[in-house]
Amino acid sequence: MKFILLIISSFSGGVVVGGAYAAFITLLEIFPRLLQVSNTKKYYLAYEYIFMLGTFLYTIVYFFDLKIKLGAIGAAICGLSSGIFLGTLSSALAETLNVLPVIAKKFKIKKHMKIAFIAMLLGKVFGALYYFINNIGG
Repeated sequence: MKFILLIISSFSGGVVVGGAYAAFITLLEIFPRLLQVSNTKKYYLAYEYIFMLGTFLYTIVYFFDLKIKLGAIGAAICGLSSGIFLGTLSSALAETLNVLPVIAKKFKIKKHMKIAFIAMLLGKVFGALYYFINNIGG
């Protein structure tokens, strides 16, 4: 009986967390914004399927504590993919909260927002590379 209760509560918790995650991604409108910026509206379903597949595979790997040896190239591809996703997520969150327009108005850089955005992007990329190359925090 305890085992069945554990399964039901675990499944329910997973459904709640998964639902909240999907609602968060939907609220940020990551896919519509990404399609608009990249001009790839015809691949909308591919974005959704890849996102769902990635979430499912990560859950399986995490749940079963799988160790996957990918080598340096595989690790670089996974790191790049994760970085793109996190960058997209953080950019969508910043855009949702209207952080960039406030910064542009405050520092009077409306004309140079593209340069400021590229500088922030490069700062994030090089900061992450420095973090992982020097194995900081781990």
